[in-house]
Amino acid sequence: MEHNERVRSEQHFRGIRAKKGLKFAVVVTAAIFLVELFGGWLSGSLALIADAGHMASDLFALLIGFLAIRFSVKPSTKQRSYGYFRLEILAALINGVILCIVALFIVIEAWKRISIPKEIATPEMLAFGAIGLVANIVNAALLRKEKDSSVNVKAAYIHILSDLAGSLGVVGGALLIQLTGWMAVDSFISLFIAVLIVKSALNIIDEAVNVLMESVPKELSIEEIEKTLLGFDHVESLHDLHVWSLTSGVNALSCHLLVDDPSNGQHLLEPVHRELKEKFNIDHVTIQLERTDSMKGTMTNDPR
Repeated sequence: MEHNERVRSEQHFRGIRAKKGLKFAVVVTAAIFLVELFGGWLSGSLALIADAGHMASDLFALLIGFLAIRFSVKPSTKQRSYGYFRLEILAALINGVILCIVALFIVIEAWKRISIPKEIATPEMLAFGAIGLVANIVNAALLRKEKDSSVNVKAAYIHILSDLAGSLGVVGGALLIQLTGWMAVDSFISLFIAVLIVKSALNIIDEAVNVLMESVPKELSIEEIEKTLLGFDHVESLHDLHVWSLTSGVNALSCHLLVDDPSNGQHLLEPVHRELKEKFNIDHVTIQLERTDSMKGTMTNDPR
């Protein structure tokens, strides 16, 4: 009981830190999105508009992470025994599909502009791109402090680094256009940003599908978990081991442990739960204890 209370207290504290970091990132990213969208319209730069689209996608991803933390504390119901964890995953899957559509439109428009370049107001493009670059640097520096408090904050930090690369591309493109007068540079920068968007989208879709398919989380090794469980005293073998995620960073496990003496089950289960939490970050654990001699009897009487 004391261990469970301590775990809940730690999760609550990390949740407060994660919400604080994500809330700031949402505000800053929303501001950059509006600034770059206006700057792209004013300067005629597709690269700025593409980067604004990139910001919009990451803004949505940040909101997903923020709302996931908010919803994760809502109590479960009789209809939703696991609570609202999967809302994050469903929203992430939709987000990934939308990102791919946005990237497709950017590629189409960039291809058109390569053959027929449009005039771009490079001073405005440079100024608005620089604003986005500075804001992303500040955002990344602040999120870096909190990135280890939550998997959602860590994902947000990676998104911000991607935004930073996009802003660098816009600023570099504006400088190159000013030096060379080659307007098609704007289209090539847009294609680069579209690639960043698709990369982010595919990662989001892949993670969402893996969670919905109840795959083993990528950061975990089921062989290592099995080895850890078999290392406990009185555990002789195991079967029906399943490890999956309810949502990003919220892992679950169920299995059957064959033990020589189930009467000591409570003394065995407490260290098993603690080890799974501390070593593998698995919070939801369901273990069925079975006697090894009863299993042997079952196998002996099996008519097959």
